[in-house]
Amino acid sequence: MNYIKRLLLTLIITAIIPLTAFAADKQQLPVCSNAKPVDIIYIHGAYETREAFNKSVRNVHADMVKQIQNDPFMYKNLLENGKKRIGTKPVIFFWADKTEENLKTLDKALEYVKNVGSKIARFGRKTLSHLLHDAIWISKPVNSTPLLNDLNKVVKQEYSQGNQVILYGYSAGSLLAASYMTQKLPVININEIKHSDDNSYIGKYFAKTIKNHKFKPTCLDALKESKILFYTDNDEFVTNPDINYLKKEFPNLDNYTDMYCSPKDAVKGFVVFGAPLTIFDSSASKQGSSSNQLFLLAIKYLVENDIFFLVVNYENDFIGMPLAGKPTFKDLQEYQMPDVITPNGGFLYDASGVPCRSNVFSSHMAYWSNGKRFAKSIVKSYNDGYKYFYSTK
Repeated sequence: MNYIKRLLLTLIITAIIPLTAFAADKQQLPVCSNAKPVDIIYIHGAYETREAFNKSVRNVHADMVKQIQNDPFMYKNLLENGKKRIGTKPVIFFWADKTEENLKTLDKALEYVKNVGSKIARFGRKTLSHLLHDAIWISKPVNSTPLLNDLNKVVKQEYSQGNQVILYGYSAGSLLAASYMTQKLPVININEIKHSDDNSYIGKYFAKTIKNHKFKPTCLDALKESKILFYTDNDEFVTNPDINYLKKEFPNLDNYTDMYCSPKDAVKGFVVFGAPLTIFDSSASKQGSSSNQLFLLAIKYLVENDIFFLVVNYENDFIGMPLAGKPTFKDLQEYQMPDVITPNGGFLYDASGVPCRSNVFSSHMAYWSNGKRFAKSIVKSYNDGYKYFYSTK
């Protein structure tokens, strides 16, 4: 009798295993054998070591691949029904080594007060000063510009291999990702700039040169690196007043564009999380400022080139700040945009306040401790963001 029971049990288990395997396989959406990778470039935050960040990325990346590739909407919309896939190998952009000299000065200053105050005060002083140091350091153009150039080399290298990328910017790294959007993407169409109201010699020269050249869309960094444009302390962009210099360099603008701008189709999206963007770049929302005009051009470029920009902040993360607004496409049409926007699948969405069981002390690090939850948050934000942005209500 026992033999018969064991035999029946074996037959049942043997029958169940293939069905279970089939059910698991059924959840995996098919990917073409020649699918092109969309690689994720992870950009770390403040006070980070290479080893620790590598470990954090390893803890979440497999879940990113699984959750994004098997979400029906992202599979269809982002990955073109399996013609593309999320790259199995993460790409890590590490920049903390560039701040070492400055951190030595900070640590020297902290030595003077290492025994002053309570243990909580000493811990808070050290932790907060390091967090703020890197965020402030990377927000300064003199520091961020070389990093943006290095990041652009990584993007261009991926693109040269036939890969597209999504930039993941964490904490202070979100500032770098956002700067890449406004300064490296070719959001500026020189040929569309009107000079009818500028009767100066330089204005007439620009109009004549643009008429004779059909420049490719360029980016802010190409204009800055070529010294055709200067950025003033008053948050304004001004043309180089040296007409002889302009005559020499302006016709070569396309060369600067190739060197300093992101290739047109290289970037598919941005995900910034634990992001203090609003604190460090509040000028972008000031109407009439050059930063605001550049931000609007970037949004126009995202929408028209099927690129997404997500802000994902956990509800107890006191460092992650929401954007100043959550616009829909209809809002942008009614807003004073630089030009008419043609919708093509791109969108901007703020998902700050994502539910998370972590407390206020650990929430800023919680993105890395549970890859499945984090990946699901991004997938939900992408789905919600697209529907919200293109909603008519």
